[in-house]
Amino acid sequence: MITSTRHPLVLTFRRLGDRTRRDPQRVLLDGPRLVADALDAGVMIETALVSAGATETRLAPLVARLREAGARVHEASPRVVQAAGSVVTSQGIVAVAQRPAEADETILAAPDLLLLVADGIQDPGNLGTMIRAAAAAGAKVVATVGSATDPFQPKALRASMGAAFRIPIMHGEAPRLRDALAARGVRILVADPHGTVEFTEAPLDPPVAIVIGNETGGPDPAWTPAGLRVRIPLYGPVESLNAAIAAAVLLYEAARRRAGEPRR
Repeated sequence: MITSTRHPLVLTFRRLGDRTRRDPQRVLLDGPRLVADALDAGVMIETALVSAGATETRLAPLVARLREAGARVHEASPRVVQAAGSVVTSQGIVAVAQRPAEADETILAAPDLLLLVADGIQDPGNLGTMIRAAAAAGAKVVATVGSATDPFQPKALRASMGAAFRIPIMHGEAPRLRDALAARGVRILVADPHGTVEFTEAPLDPPVAIVIGNETGGPDPAWTPAGLRVRIPLYGPVESLNAAIAAAVLLYEAARRRAGEPRR
């Protein structure tokens, strides 16, 4: 049993939990929900730390699944599991998994493409919620752009409720993605509180990309010549909607259209 918070495994887990770092190969899974979601999605889990006695608690079925999947499971003291994780209160299990492969540009050629572009979204809670909304609305892929935070960092993963394992995610820069979409005839809609077209009247039929810009600076200027500016009307004394809420509204309007429901 691991009892030292200076154990090499604990230090590895801590590095993966550091939101300022982006590991290209591995991700940290904190808590039974994310571990189970990763297993359900077929993600390869390499190593897990579980609180001593976990095989005799509610975590026993999950520990058994981890072992069946080939993960190395180590028992550790509760203090060590807490130190290895990224949350204030440990839920008794933390794991390291292989990072899902990034989607490539070929997916942009799908005729039924519904793409959410998270342009410079830096708040991990917002990004995770946007990914969750995209998966729920049936989007084909999510693209993070520019300075957007890592969708697989712990807080973003928790906010996505594991949806990041169930929808393809790609990363790139705005000019390149804009050109790739234009080359494939994909319509680009950019959320803008001052947009010229209300979202209920916007052409959201696929293939379409919905761009949500940075929480304070807005979308990259590279989208200006290519994207139609779409607004969500505000009926109260606020300047704008939260980025994740705006994404969900537009995604579900696109999903409603795809289902054949008439515009309202």
